[in-house]
Amino acid sequence: MKATLAILRKELRDALRDRRTLLVALISSLLGVPLMLLIFSVVLTQVESQEEKRTVLVKGIEHARGLENFILRQGYQIKTAPDDYAAKSQSKELDQPVLLIPDDFDEKLASGGKGVLEIAFDTSNRQAEFGVRPLRRLLDGYSQELATLGLAMRGVSLELLQRLDIRERHIKKPEERKATITTMLPMMVLMAIVLGGMYAAIDTTAGERERGSLEPLMMNPVTGWQLTIGKWSAVAIVGMGVVVLTIFSFFPSQWLIHNETLRAEFQFNFKDAMGFLLVLLPLAASVAAIQIAISLDCKSYKEAQVRNQMVTMFIPFVSLVPILFPGREPSWFQWVPVLSQNQMMNQVLKGETLSVVAVGIAFLVCALMSLVSLAYISQKMRRVVMH
Repeated sequence: MKATLAILRKELRDALRDRRTLLVALISSLLGVPLMLLIFSVVLTQVESQEEKRTVLVKGIEHARGLENFILRQGYQIKTAPDDYAAKSQSKELDQPVLLIPDDFDEKLASGGKGVLEIAFDTSNRQAEFGVRPLRRLLDGYSQELATLGLAMRGVSLELLQRLDIRERHIKKPEERKATITTMLPMMVLMAIVLGGMYAAIDTTAGERERGSLEPLMMNPVTGWQLTIGKWSAVAIVGMGVVVLTIFSFFPSQWLIHNETLRAEFQFNFKDAMGFLLVLLPLAASVAAIQIAISLDCKSYKEAQVRNQMVTMFIPFVSLVPILFPGREPSWFQWVPVLSQNQMMNQVLKGETLSVVAVGIAFLVCALMSLVSLAYISQKMRRVVMH
């Protein structure tokens, strides 16, 4: 036990001295989630500001008096677009799309023809693109009004067009919170866990082998399991530290959210933090064991880094699997690492209670992964150094 603790202290000192380990751990845990929430907040505010702007930029409104009347009746203001609207949209000077009306618009409608309207915007101008949806909704309303008035003038009752009254009834659990925009948060947290412990795992294996400090360590009277447990504990502590920092960075992150909609959706409290820790700490420990096993037989730091980055790429792919199963998620999800943690974190964000069975299965899977990885490391450690 004393030998294992001595190895643990030595590995922790090395990890804390390594600037790359500290830098990645701090950046991934403290800045990842706040930055993502800040970006979401800004984007959502831009979308909502377009919805609330209630102005329409138009070229040729004098050729569509009926449409002008309709727009004004909806409470919108009409502004004439500049002649160089295309250049200004490309240079982001214009933050709205421009409605283009041809000269013969009213004439075509009067003769029973179809009027053509165009909405011009630069697709790289995100602000202008956000304004397309409210403008299309406004024009759809005018189109519907034209159609109903035309039928009414021909003596067709409007009630014949509305034989069905379709209403929406939203069914949800009283305690369920909205968590639509924040569904990407679990993936960010999982990425932070993998990145946070990765450099510590590489440094304690391939890094030491490259520096030639692994052989002297092997000359001490310690068993393979003692070495393994000591190194794994140090890397797991770093990984778990990243988890704790990431989770508790959620609280100050909420102060950065200025958008009311996002603030209402993202309500993270102490109970949620405990739920996240319950789900993520076993995963962080098993990921540390896997990263050490992957790095163990690499002859250089760079080779170990490449192999671990391939594991990191696995996280986003697994997090996207639920998209293939819209609706009720299959029960086998809870047996797949990363996928089950992703599922349970989403449940916490929605305000749902975690299933004891699901948490137990996730813990069991993580324990098995850790045990298999540690057994591999303890068997492989001395053989790798000898070759």
